[in-house]
Amino acid sequence: MDKRPKVLPSLFLSLLLIFSLSACDQNNDDIPQMEAAPIIDENEIPLWLDGQVEMSPQEWLVKRSRAEINDETAEIERTAELLINAADRFDESHRMIANRAAQLEDMLFEHNIKETAVNRLEWFTKLPTLQTPHSFSALCQYYYNLRTKGKTEDEIIQNLLRL
Repeated sequence: MDKRPKVLPSLFLSLLLIFSLSACDQNNDDIPQMEAAPIIDENEIPLWLDGQVEMSPQEWLVKRSRAEINDETAEIERTAELLINAADRFDESHRMIANRAAQLEDMLFEHNIKETAVNRLEWFTKLPTLQTPHSFSALCQYYYNLRTKGKTEDEIIQNLLRL
């Protein structure tokens, strides 16, 4: 058995502790400081309707839209009915349909086509029944592609019926 004192490991640990503690007093301006998370304005409407948004899809869609609305309550009720019809027809959730309609409004607006999400939703629910099943998302994409090429609503319907 070795009875020599284990000075080297104890010395090493002591020096490590001293150097570690001495760094605590230094002003480290180079180290990025964490900032507090920004407070989200409760009146701000999110761009995307996810599970964290505490409002109905119809309320979110109406409040988010660029449309000028005279009677918000009536428009929310109309939108609720349209979302029910669209969900039944396209077998998609109200939230997914609301997101796609809002996305379509935004994409069209980028091309200076000022069509509202709720009006597009109404238009889609009134389309003649198509031969093959199409998702709401796919129809939004077809509509966007054709509308940005200058097609009218009637021309778009004719194109969609050929799918």
